[in-house]
Amino acid sequence: MSGSSAAVRVSLVAIPDSMALPINGIYESLQILAGLALPDGNVPGFEVEIVGSQKGPLNTPTGLPINVHRSFDEVDSTDVVIATSMAADENDEWVTGRYPDAVAWLRDMHRGGAVLCSSCTGVLLTAESGLLNGQEATIHWAYAPTFQRNFPEVRLNLQEVLITGGTHQEFVMAGATSSWQDLVLYLVGRYAGHETAQALGNFMLFQWHLDRQAPYVSFTPSTGHGDALIRELQQWLDAHACTPNLVEEMVRRSGLAESTFKRRFKLATGYTPIRYVQCLRVEEAKRQLERSDQPVDEISWKVGYEDPAFFRRLFKRETRMTPREYRRKFQIPEFARVAPASV
Repeated sequence: MSGSSAAVRVSLVAIPDSMALPINGIYESLQILAGLALPDGNVPGFEVEIVGSQKGPLNTPTGLPINVHRSFDEVDSTDVVIATSMAADENDEWVTGRYPDAVAWLRDMHRGGAVLCSSCTGVLLTAESGLLNGQEATIHWAYAPTFQRNFPEVRLNLQEVLITGGTHQEFVMAGATSSWQDLVLYLVGRYAGHETAQALGNFMLFQWHLDRQAPYVSFTPSTGHGDALIRELQQWLDAHACTPNLVEEMVRRSGLAESTFKRRFKLATGYTPIRYVQCLRVEEAKRQLERSDQPVDEISWKVGYEDPAFFRRLFKRETRMTPREYRRKFQIPEFARVAPASV
C-alpha cells in the first residue's frame, strides 16, 4: 500500500511482564519513518500506540516505565497488534491464565481483521488465545520447552527467524529477542513497500537475519525429566563429551541392555544418545570457534572427531553454517578485544 493515504493503526501490547526495549524500539522505528527521505517521496502513515489493561504508567520487569496510551476496553479495532518480548519466571516457565483481558482482546482484534504479530516470547500470549492451534510458530529457543508444554497443538519451528501463517497471513511471528527488527522491516515492507523498508534498514542499520536462528541456538537439554539414571549420565557427559566411544561407555555405565538404554535415553531427553553427543560436541566447537583462532581441523580433533570432513558436515547440519562462516559471524572482532578496565 505504498503511497496510500490511509494510516496503518499499530497497537503494541504492554502487560506487566513486557520488556521495555522492544516496545520502545518498534514504536520509535515506525515513528522515524515520517522523517526519512524515501525513494518515491511518499511518507507511509503508521499510527502507533501502546495498549494495556489500563491507561497510564506501567513498570516493566527491569524497572523501566512504559506509558500505556489506551486500555484494551478503549480499542475497538486496529490493523496490527504486536505482542513483544516478555519475562517469564526464574525457571523460564510461562504460566497461563494471568492476563485474561489481553487474551480476550487479541481474539476480538483477530475477529475484526487485525494482523496479530509477536516478537520473541510475545508469541506465548498469542498462543494462549488458541488462535495458533494447528499453525507453525517460532520463539526464542530458550523458551521452547515451556511453549511446547503449554501449547502442544502449535507446531514450533525454532529454525526460522520470522514465520507468517493463517489464511490471510494474519499471524506474523519473529523469533529471538532482537528479531523485533526483522518484524519492523517486514511490516514496513508489507504496508509501505519494500523500498521503504530498505530505506529504514539503511538508516537504522537493521538487517534481515537471513541465516535464520539455527546458529544462535544453544544446546540446553532438559534434566528435569525425572529419570535419575539418565540425569546422572547427562552430568557425566558434560565433562566427557569429547572422549571417544561415548555411547558404548554410557551403555556400560547404565547397566542396561543397549536397546533398553537407548529407548530410555530418548524418552527422557528427546534425543537419541548419538545425536545428543553430536549436539554437545558441536556446542563445544562453537565455543572454541568464538574464543580462539585454532584451525578448524584442530578443533574437530579436540571435540572428538578425527575426520574433519565429517565434522564440517555435522557442524553445518546443526548450525546451517560452515565452521568458518560461524567464526566470521560470532568471533569477537580484533578491535573489540580490549582488557576489562580496572576498578
